[in-house]
Amino acid sequence: MSQPLLAMTHDWHRQRAQLRSGRLRPPPLVASGIDVAAGPDGRVVTLGGLAVIFGVFPASLEEFVDLARSRLHLGQGQARELDAVLNTRIMAMWAWLPTQRRDCYLELDRATGEEHLWLMGPGAGESREILLDDEHDDLDEAFLDALVLNGPGHWGGESGLARLVERFGHQPLLVAAQVADLLDHHPKDPQRALEFVRARWPALGAEDEAAWAPLADNEHPWVAVQLGRLALRLGHVRAARLLLRQGGQTEVAPVAHFDLGQACEVLGDLTTAESAFARYASARATDPDAWRRLLLCRVRLGHFTVAEETLKRYRGVGGKDKDLVERFLSILVRSNLRGHERARLVGWLCARLSETVPRRLSIEAVIEAACERHERQQQQIESLHLAALVDQLRLTVRERLPASITVSQIDDLVRVVLLTLPLMASRRIAPIAVETDPQVAAERHVGNAAALWATLHLGDDFALGSLGDSLAVHELARYAMNGRTNRE
Repeated sequence: MSQPLLAMTHDWHRQRAQLRSGRLRPPPLVASGIDVAAGPDGRVVTLGGLAVIFGVFPASLEEFVDLARSRLHLGQGQARELDAVLNTRIMAMWAWLPTQRRDCYLELDRATGEEHLWLMGPGAGESREILLDDEHDDLDEAFLDALVLNGPGHWGGESGLARLVERFGHQPLLVAAQVADLLDHHPKDPQRALEFVRARWPALGAEDEAAWAPLADNEHPWVAVQLGRLALRLGHVRAARLLLRQGGQTEVAPVAHFDLGQACEVLGDLTTAESAFARYASARATDPDAWRRLLLCRVRLGHFTVAEETLKRYRGVGGKDKDLVERFLSILVRSNLRGHERARLVGWLCARLSETVPRRLSIEAVIEAACERHERQQQQIESLHLAALVDQLRLTVRERLPASITVSQIDDLVRVVLLTLPLMASRRIAPIAVETDPQVAAERHVGNAAALWATLHLGDDFALGSLGDSLAVHELARYAMNGRTNRE
C-alpha cells in the first residue's frame, strides 16, 4: 500500500484532523500543489499554494478525480490566479465527507497520470488507501451526501437541485435540500415545498401531523430538520419540535434554531426555546430580532439577571424599544401565555421600558382594548364599568404608596395591574395556560408583577406583593376572568 507524498504528520493534514476530532467542519474542498525533486539525501517534496475551492463539490468519487484531472474546470484567467496550485507536478485535493467524518484525499501526478486516493480519519493518523478499480458505492453515496451537507453554495440553486434529483433520484438529502432552498426563497409557499416532499414520502400531508413524527428517528438529522421547518409552516407544531430537535446531532443553518425556538414557544417549552434562540442569536449577533426573541423568552422564564444583559445586546445592535413593546403587546393577547409568565413580562418590561410603554399604551387605550372583546352594543357600558373599577384601583394604590410617589407613577402601577390581568388576552385559554382557580391565580400574579415593577422602577416593593388581596384587584380580576369562558 502506498503512502501519501504529503506526510500524515504535515500541518495541513493535522489541522483537518483537529477539526474532525473537534466535531467541526473542515473546508469542504481544498486543493494544493506539490513538487517533487531529487536531492542528495533522496526525494525532496516542496509545497506550492493552498486554495479553498468555492461553489463546486463533486457528486461522486469519479467526479472528484475528474475535477483534479480537469484543473478544477477553471478557465485560463481563473487558473492564472491559482498558479501555485495548478503549475506543480502533483495536485493534492481534500474533500470533506461529513456522513463518514472523514476526508477523501487525492494526489494526482500530472507527469505520469497516476492517481492515488486515501480516506483520512476519523482520527488523526488514520488512513486507508482507495483503489479506483474497486466498486465504491458507499463512497459515491458519501460524496452526494457531502454535496448537500456542505452547504447551499454547492447546490446550484433550484435548477441545480432539480438536475441532481434527475440524476440520482429522490434521495432523502436531495429532497430535503429542495425543501430548504424553497423555504429560504419562498417562505410563504409551504405547499410548494410539500409537493417535493411527497415525491419521497407520499404519506406526508398538510392535515395529518402523526405521519411526520416517525421521520425524526428514521432519517438523517439534517433531513429531519428541513422537514421540521416545513412542518412548522404547515401548523404541525408538535411534529416540528420533534424534527427540529434533531439539529443537535448535525450542523444546520441558524434559521433552524430560530424555528425550533418558535415551535417550543408555542408549546410552552420555554427552556428549550431559550436555548434555541440563544444559538440563533450567537449565529446572528447583529440581528435585533434574535436578541428580542431571546430577551422575551428569558423574561418569561424569570431569568432577570441575564435578561438585563440581553436587553443591552438588543439595543447595542440597533434594536428599538418601540419594536420591543409591540412584540410584548402581541404576546399578551396569546391564548397560551401562562399567568406567571404574563406577570414577569409586565413587571419587568414596564419597569425597563418606563417611557416607551406609557407612550404606546395609555390606561384609556387598555380600557378600550379590553372592551373590544364585547359585543359592539355593550362596549360603551362596559367601558364605563371598567373605568369605574380602574378609578377604585387608583385610590387603593394611592393609599398603599408613600406621598412621594407621583401621579404618573401611580398611573404606571395601575397600567401594570391592568396588563397583568388578562383584560386584552384572547377569550380562549390554551390547555397549557389553564389554572386551577383562575381568578385567585390572577390576583396573585398582580401582586407579583406589582412588586417586581416597584422594586426595579422605584427601588422598593412597598409590600405590593399583597396588592392582589385588595377589593379593587379582586373586582378587576373577576371582570377580566368572566370574559374568558372558552377553552381550547
